[in-house]
Amino acid sequence: MLRTCVSCCALMIAGLTVGCGQSKDTTKDTKITLTKKDELVIAYKGDLGKLEKQVDELKTKAEKAAGDEKAKLDAQLKDAGAKRDAAKKKLDELEKAAADKWEAVSKEAATAFDDLKKAVKE
Repeated sequence: MLRTCVSCCALMIAGLTVGCGQSKDTTKDTKITLTKKDELVIAYKGDLGKLEKQVDELKTKAEKAAGDEKAKLDAQLKDAGAKRDAAKKKLDELEKAAADKWEAVSKEAATAFDDLKKAVKE
């Protein structure tokens, strides 16, 4: 049993050594370039993830609150949820926007994300 295990390990190492020596480095041939639009979409997706966590925290806070504080937090949560949906919609529009239209959509997305940030921090 031990001999079989050692033999298998030796064959695997030999196979990897031979296989690795024959591989071609393709990373030099492949260039990945992101457009400004792509970079912006990636940034907004990161922002959206953080803001959704803040909305979830607000929801937890509202669930634990009572009285006037609960009413205030519920209203804030409702507003933040609507603005989150609007920001998601603008992000989708930005992703789908044509090359000649994305800049106008990016301004609308910036406004939507700013509104969401304000709604979560109130």
